[in-house]
Amino acid sequence: MKKKIQLVQVNNSYGNQYFIPYSAGLLQAYCNQFKQVEENFDFLKIVYKQEDDLDKQVRSLGKLDVVGQSCYVWNWKFNLAFAKMVRKYNPKALIVLGGPQVPDDSTGFFEKYPFIDILCHGEGELVFNEILKEHMGGNDYGLIEGVTYNDRNNKKIFDVPRRTRAVELEDIPSPYLDGTFYDLMMEDVMWQASWETNRGCPYRCTFCNWGSEYYNKIRKFSFEDRLKKEINWFSENKINLIFGCDANFGVFKRDVDIAQALVVAKESTGYPKKFRVCNAKNSNERVFKISEILNKASMAKGTSVSVQSMDEDTLSAINRKNIGIDKFRDLMSRFNKSSMPTYTEVILALPGETYNSFIAGLDTLLHAGQHSQIYIYNCTVLGNSEMSAPEYVEEHKIETVEVPIFQSHVDIKASTQIQEMESIVIGTKTMPRQDWEKCSQYSWTVQTFHTMGLLQYIAIAFVNVYGCNYSDFYSSLIEYAYKTRNSLFGIEVENSKKSLDSLLSGKEYGQLVPSYGLDIFWPPEEASFLRLSENIDVFYDEVSDFVEYFLEKFNFSADKDFLKNLLELQKEVVVNYRDEGQTSRILLNYNLDNYVRDIQSGLSTKLIKYSNPKDCAISKSWKRIEADNKKEFARNIVWYGRKGGKFINKFINIDEATYEKSKDISHSKAASKDLR
Repeated sequence: MKKKIQLVQVNNSYGNQYFIPYSAGLLQAYCNQFKQVEENFDFLKIVYKQEDDLDKQVRSLGKLDVVGQSCYVWNWKFNLAFAKMVRKYNPKALIVLGGPQVPDDSTGFFEKYPFIDILCHGEGELVFNEILKEHMGGNDYGLIEGVTYNDRNNKKIFDVPRRTRAVELEDIPSPYLDGTFYDLMMEDVMWQASWETNRGCPYRCTFCNWGSEYYNKIRKFSFEDRLKKEINWFSENKINLIFGCDANFGVFKRDVDIAQALVVAKESTGYPKKFRVCNAKNSNERVFKISEILNKASMAKGTSVSVQSMDEDTLSAINRKNIGIDKFRDLMSRFNKSSMPTYTEVILALPGETYNSFIAGLDTLLHAGQHSQIYIYNCTVLGNSEMSAPEYVEEHKIETVEVPIFQSHVDIKASTQIQEMESIVIGTKTMPRQDWEKCSQYSWTVQTFHTMGLLQYIAIAFVNVYGCNYSDFYSSLIEYAYKTRNSLFGIEVENSKKSLDSLLSGKEYGQLVPSYGLDIFWPPEEASFLRLSENIDVFYDEVSDFVEYFLEKFNFSADKDFLKNLLELQKEVVVNYRDEGQTSRILLNYNLDNYVRDIQSGLSTKLIKYSNPKDCAISKSWKRIEADNKKEFARNIVWYGRKGGKFINKFINIDEATYEKSKDISHSKAASKDLR
């Protein structure tokens, strides 16, 4: 009788959307190609989700001989609980853990988790295959390179050095093409796919466990023999989203061809709809070309141009190099001129970063033209990264708090299951906790009010007209919010503070916005955007008061027509769920529409006052389908559309207008206030 193998890979879920268990599929595909394994083992259907009753879930699997579990930071505690339950019902089963979350240093691990038999380090395909072969006879797992083996009978631990390279990529069959996922495709699930075109990362950032001596050489899967066929599989199986697992997509010339092949597939069947990747850090021209191809087909979710930090001391501490700021500025200009959305990722509280350097870094990014999206992430200490090493922690005085992993847009029901945790940095030698808290609140402010558009036009205009910094503007906004605690500004600042306090106490820091009908956790900045959208008229009335506060604080003067135009334009360019897909028309005394857009595109420009008002048309990109479409708005504009900049309306034209032509145009209360 064949022995039963149960592979387990539980990924994040979004309602009925699940990622295909790709890593587990690779193990099965590789091992099943060997006759010896095929004749002696049966692979059961891969466990890809966590059921409400774990005991029942494990019991339903029946007798198991071998269990292989793919471990990541988002499923680590589940895997341990699952393994412990397997041991309860299958005392003789061989339980193997692999994946990036498996500790390289296994000291004390088996004392804490005696129900685990083997830890598999590094690439698992060849190693797991050797484990299965050994299971058929000798059971001498301590001879296999790349494992740590707990011999429970002899009470010995065998820690065997990993091999230089576990397996050649051409020797790994595609689980998409060989039928591995056939039974999963029969389920009523909206599948999303993880996809490798290459493996490896040449960089060795200290906060990441991706790049190392083991993975520094990038190896490629065959485009003609594998990748093209996988693209067709995605297309035929109606895969909505492909998540590219490459560390640096765009580093090779052929990546342009891969992007084109994806577009051809979509044009043929409508699938895949989106392709999300981590773009190469230094292949500027190629990344731009790939972005052009994907954007024209509406397949891109924004292009990542990430820096993590703008401070040289910090970059040195984390062993990272960025493109120069001049190259970054030129790249932003090209993307903005082509109306291609981008996003830049920044990590808060990296070693070496100070409060001043962090704020200055955000200023630099904004001045360089990154107005689409700046994602500011908390620094997470990952297992097996250099940052997790005790000597590194001591050198940089890294203080952490363990909190539930924030899984953006994940159904809140998931929180009732096994809670996964992560270690967030809340203080370092150069950024004590008090400064970290200030940086956190400032980060929320920039993301909410600038990169999500609510005050972006006003900030850009003021910075360029008055010569101040963005930090002057947004620091003043925080001050104003604390001075007006009953205002919408004040309320949202307080909401952000509650999220921060929750994080510091080791609790969930995502926010719920039940009025939009989605039972998911929102990032604080998105939650604030949604709530302010519900009170948009009141909000922009308050904006006029903040503008007055800011101008008085810095002793700036402004023409009332300039302020009136700017406030009204700002309100109109932000998408609101009450929009009807109409065209909004406003009279402008100044060239503010072109002025702001030119600045965003890195063009030389001047603020001009017209001799006669001009009529500016703004296309309302969001159109209500139902009377109550708040759920659709939240999902498509904020959740799915954030990286694509969908919360900003588009301009159509601007023409000479007579007062008679425009006399029926109504202005908001905010725009009509005299702020002289």
